[in-house]
Amino acid sequence: MDKIREAVTRARTGNQENARPVGARAAMRQSAPIAAARQQQRDDRFATVECNFDNFGANRIISNEQDPVLNAYRVLRTRVLQKMEANNWKSLAVVSPGASAGKTVTAINLAIAMGAKSSVRPVLADLDFYRPSVARYLGLSDFPSVLDFFEGKRSLEEVTVRPPLNNVLLMPNERVTRQGAEHLTSARADELIETATGDFGSQMLIFDMSPLLGCDDTIAFLPKVDCVLLVAASGHTRVNELKEAKRLLQKTNILGTVLNKAPSAFMPNQYY
Repeated sequence: MDKIREAVTRARTGNQENARPVGARAAMRQSAPIAAARQQQRDDRFATVECNFDNFGANRIISNEQDPVLNAYRVLRTRVLQKMEANNWKSLAVVSPGASAGKTVTAINLAIAMGAKSSVRPVLADLDFYRPSVARYLGLSDFPSVLDFFEGKRSLEEVTVRPPLNNVLLMPNERVTRQGAEHLTSARADELIETATGDFGSQMLIFDMSPLLGCDDTIAFLPKVDCVLLVAASGHTRVNELKEAKRLLQKTNILGTVLNKAPSAFMPNQYY
């Protein structure tokens, strides 16, 4: 009888243990729609804007899955995410030594590539207060300015919009200011980072910044970000500019360097 009781007890214990994963799986199935509903509620707070997709090709912005540029940015996305996740970094400044290196295009395409990955919610903020270009490249119209947030005219939620790009939130701007360094070192800059990565649920905050050389906006802001991605243009960015940029970034985590505008003949793996 004792052996029978022991066998029954073991069977009951085993049944209980086997039942737990089923219940856990059921709870997970129930929680998935709840999480999606909560995400939708968060997203509904932001105004929607339309992009002019007709100009994406001319501006070298990824427009569809067949775009030959997409694979290069997927590779960049994966390498960036791996490095940032390994260091628990969430904020990335995309910078260049000088103008016309393609940092804005890199920032936009990186955000689009990251948004296509379901586990990542990127926020792209245009903080180039000397030459804001993100909204123009995307062909936006009737949109708020993140500069209004820094000037205390609007809340961060009011200057954040949802473009028709996979899971991407955008903080656009079209206004120029010469007080960028003052804004970017203020408490509102800290609030932007904390709110975007906290309340907005962003796992990746991407900043399109002014060029390193020529103004102090980016240099002033760098202590607030986790890392930077340096963009150089083939045949355009000079060696001495890169050396100076490296000197300015010596106390900053450099994630890597992107060689932009390289001739296709120099690119590896052309078959793919």
